[in-house]
Amino acid sequence: MEEQFQILDTFAIAIPTQKICVRIGYRTSLDRIRSSVIDSIEGSKTIAAELVNPRAICRILDYSDTNRHPIFEHAKKVALCICTIGPQIESESSQLMKRDEMMKALILDAIGSESVEQVARQVDRLLCVKAQEMNLWPSKRFSPGYKSWNIEEQRYIFRMIPGEDIGVTLNESFMMIPRKSVSFRINFYKTKELSTRSFR
Repeated sequence: MEEQFQILDTFAIAIPTQKICVRIGYRTSLDRIRSSVIDSIEGSKTIAAELVNPRAICRILDYSDTNRHPIFEHAKKVALCICTIGPQIESESSQLMKRDEMMKALILDAIGSESVEQVARQVDRLLCVKAQEMNLWPSKRFSPGYKSWNIEEQRYIFRMIPGEDIGVTLNESFMMIPRKSVSFRINFYKTKELSTRSFR
């Protein structure tokens, strides 16, 4: 196998208030949302900054070293990745729910979801640069459980990458623990036509 796994732990997490509003159900401009909601979001963002511990682990394989699943078809190489922000936000949100502070719990959970998505997007960009350095074209990222890549393929990702090295494990239902974690693959192709992206 050409490349061993790489752990990443330097990420810039900046959560736009508008994105949190959308995640908790508001579909309007910020100036039409109650100030108490905005204040609660801003306060939760400050709390979240102390709870988020973003990390990722990824590995780039030759196609011949994969399990030859159809999702990897035509790829020259395949990048596999697991991202997480750790368990702290999930734990704090759970405590808020137990105290019947439902809005604060919902907001903090939404911030956690947006945070791990930002980590995944940043790793995605880094892997696109890797593809460019190899003179290959990256596909869009794709996670187990979508379309033709069954959720059970999580087991394959965790077999190829030691998720426990960044504190992520897989349960019997193929769900990741902590919950604020994302796994995905990106195919690297020889030609632009196969990549499904308009850029490198």
